[in-house]
Amino acid sequence: MRLCKVSEIRPFSSVVVEGYVSKPPRVITGGHVVLKLSDETGEVDCAAYEPTGRFREVVKSFIVGDRVSVYGGLRKAPPLHPLTVNLEKVEVLGLAKKVDLINPPCPRCGKRMSSMGFNKGFRCERCGYRDAKLGKVALEVPRNIKRGLYIPPPRAHRHLTKPLTRYGLEKRLRTGFSEEILPDFWGLARGFQKPTITRVA
Repeated sequence: MRLCKVSEIRPFSSVVVEGYVSKPPRVITGGHVVLKLSDETGEVDCAAYEPTGRFREVVKSFIVGDRVSVYGGLRKAPPLHPLTVNLEKVEVLGLAKKVDLINPPCPRCGKRMSSMGFNKGFRCERCGYRDAKLGKVALEVPRNIKRGLYIPPPRAHRHLTKPLTRYGLEKRLRTGFSEEILPDFWGLARGFQKPTITRVA
């Protein structure tokens, strides 16, 4: 696999692309999950197919702004369809904050208030307090994923996909008084810091 920009992706290649999730993942016919990844050169679709099982749940949990590296191969795109990276694994590099807008608490008694209608404010059903100027408040929601490498179950691996037991055992090349990590199948010599690796059953 080679590290490349979106604009450098070509059919019949295996690539590693780093970028940001630019659109929410969507589920298409057959249970496949597709997300849109972008970098400074463009956008590309990335697909987790039904045989990858719960690995699709990881992909579905991404939100716009998450920074990830995707690993996978590409076939020739059918007519009227874009090139798609067939996901073999995903490395989460950074997570965006997930925020929900919720009804405000009552300033008088603390109970969550109810809306009185669009742009009409809120009322408290417990104490009767009303305020036409109140708006929803932002609440940060904990994410159900963390930074690290996520790989599908073995049944969904390609023939030469690196098994989980081989991660962290990459060969080293001595150069003078220092050691350089040889680029291996999934990593590209970013330094020998073993990532958190999660196999999704």
